[in-house]
Amino acid sequence: MFPCDGFYSLVAPLPDSCLETIDTDRPHQTDTPHTVPAGHAQFESAVGALQLGGTLDGSDPKTHLALLEDNYKFGLFSRVDLQLIFKHADYVLDDAHFDAPGPLNVRVKINFLKENGAIPAMTLVPTIFVPMSHRDPLRGGALVFWGWDLPLGFELEMNAGILAQDRSPHALLVLASAITHKVVGPFSAFADVYATGFDVQLGFGALAPIGRDVQIDFGTYVGVTGAVYVATPFIGFSFRR
Repeated sequence: MFPCDGFYSLVAPLPDSCLETIDTDRPHQTDTPHTVPAGHAQFESAVGALQLGGTLDGSDPKTHLALLEDNYKFGLFSRVDLQLIFKHADYVLDDAHFDAPGPLNVRVKINFLKENGAIPAMTLVPTIFVPMSHRDPLRGGALVFWGWDLPLGFELEMNAGILAQDRSPHALLVLASAITHKVVGPFSAFADVYATGFDVQLGFGALAPIGRDVQIDFGTYVGVTGAVYVATPFIGFSFRR
């Protein structure tokens, strides 16, 4: 019998008997402080997201279909994971062509504080966005994710951090918060708000685990201000092994 709270790694994975129901960053815009179990891999995909109405600031009036914006996650050690996030395809419906994919977001989650009563789980996340197009900036910075399991089936998650970019002397403040509630069994609904600088977007949706290691999700993001689209309905799929 292996103790589930021991130290594990890629070469000594957490035993399957210790695994709980899959815990994902998506579809919330606000990410969880929890990490992928050590020695396991997790795949999270925005299978399709339809960006409607153009951006609120007028910088892009076109309709986009984002396909396979995926997060490849690897549990390196107990409470540490590596994530590679990449949008594989961006189809512009107005012009019937594909825009450049990407960017590639590489980040590491380091969970340095476990939840204990009123003390939240807290995770440090160094991150970098590598552009795939000359139009996009190189960005990097550090984020902190924290959250609590609340009474009555609620969960609260919050994010904050700073992103610097190579084309501007001004760093961007990142702020986000999400509330999730278990509605029936494992089926959950969420609402959240996400802001990067002056770009602000709301999110609403649902998560439906299928067994222990698979989840589907759906919902929509709604633009509030800035370079975000009026509405972005989405559907996603995640699994762990």
